[in-house]
Amino acid sequence: MTNFTAILNDLSERFEGRNEYIDYLCRYPLLIIDDLGTERGTEYALEHVYNVIDSRYRSGKPLILTANISPDVLNNPPDMAHARIYSRILEMCVPIHVTGVQNRKAAAQRKMDTLKSMMNEMVSND
Repeated sequence: MTNFTAILNDLSERFEGRNEYIDYLCRYPLLIIDDLGTERGTEYALEHVYNVIDSRYRSGKPLILTANISPDVLNNPPDMAHARIYSRILEMCVPIHVTGVQNRKAAAQRKMDTLKSMMNEMVSND
């Protein structure tokens, strides 16, 4: 399991051996990539995301992706670069739209509530 930011960092550090690195990712019987869409939307990043997805697509091995991309955007990409990526993803993966409370937001709110409580206690003790 990894994320696209880590993959892109690994690829940017390699002037040579990029294809070998992508082949390495395709050797895993199952590849899980977190946070599709959080990488910068540069041509460079999109090219490497496409290469990883396409290589995995051609390998025929399973892939699990997580993304903060709505089903509408997956089905109606903003441009050709994204369309090439999303069409492969939609053929390889079954989209599951998960809704509900975001754990990070809930944890942040709990921390904020604790901080407010502590601050109120400090003020009342003065």
